[in-house]
Amino acid sequence: MGLTQQLLGLATRRPRCYVVEAPGGASQRMAVERELDARGWRPAWSPASADVLVVCGELLPELAQAADLLWSQLPGPRARMTVTDPGEAGAGLDEVRRQLTDDPAQRRAARERDRDEVSPRLASHGDMDHGEMDHGEMDHGEMDHGDMDHGDMDHGDMDHGDMDHGDMEMAPGGIALAEGADDRDGLEMDVLTHPLGPLLDRWPGGLELRLTLHGDVVGDASARRWGSREQDRPFQVAAWDAVATTLSLAGDERGAHAARGIRAAMIDEVEVPTGSAARLRTRVARLAAWSVVPDSVATTLLDLTSEADHAPRPTLRVGELVRGRDLADVRLLIASHSPLLATDEHEAAARD
Repeated sequence: MGLTQQLLGLATRRPRCYVVEAPGGASQRMAVERELDARGWRPAWSPASADVLVVCGELLPELAQAADLLWSQLPGPRARMTVTDPGEAGAGLDEVRRQLTDDPAQRRAARERDRDEVSPRLASHGDMDHGEMDHGEMDHGEMDHGDMDHGDMDHGDMDHGDMDHGDMEMAPGGIALAEGADDRDGLEMDVLTHPLGPLLDRWPGGLELRLTLHGDVVGDASARRWGSREQDRPFQVAAWDAVATTLSLAGDERGAHAARGIRAAMIDEVEVPTGSAARLRTRVARLAAWSVVPDSVATTLLDLTSEADHAPRPTLRVGELVRGRDLADVRLLIASHSPLLATDEHEAAARD
């Protein structure tokens, strides 16, 4: 074995995988996470830090652009896999590691790769049909100033106070710019539309949010669920899955690993180690006491993992959950309340 292969083997001994869940792909994601834990591989928290893109579940054709956008952000060497059968997760991970160590193939892929894969795909993803999602009253218009030459225009004495920019293109390169609107107190603030999903790590498969931000506060939200959720999971499996995801988002990987162990025991229908659930419940409460997670997040997780036999019906609306909350809390709220979220395909923004 040459020096190059030895270095490749060391560099890819524990590849970082960016794991996203397709609609209905929760079982596949849990199987992948179990295999990652067994191998000691640590997940990547962004495409830019990942070696492997793992799509869990059957991807809808409408979401192919979103997956390609994520793939374009992975640096090389890189590999991609789709897990449609939970039993194939281990073999798939072995195969992507082999692909990462295939030096000739990776070099060919690097030569064929565009210098900038992201921008064209970002613009293409911006044209994706978001169905009937209501993005509020922001008017992005049809006027495109991209080719106008303002170089010789003197704007020194020009009064922009009464200019109507309602028809200007406010999303250059597919990235939306902030606009002005009244906040809850009647004061004008910058308002930005911020998307989350439908493909994101530690995120419910197919859930797409459009948040209207007043500063760092969610003023309004609209939601759409692509495809359907997996409905036949035992409630306590979903509850401990929520604990594992929330702890991971909060940066407590040791606690998340322990919660995934409890989840695996419930899936396998074996006895959960004595005291492990109680210790994790104490850990969740402590994170709220230290203000690492909001009190409502900890309260929900403790309720979900109680010994009660009754499984609550998922009727919670996403918009009701996140409106008025800080942007930094949104993903923690979604993760902790995921077993309770309504399965409606479409939830429009609120109206006054």
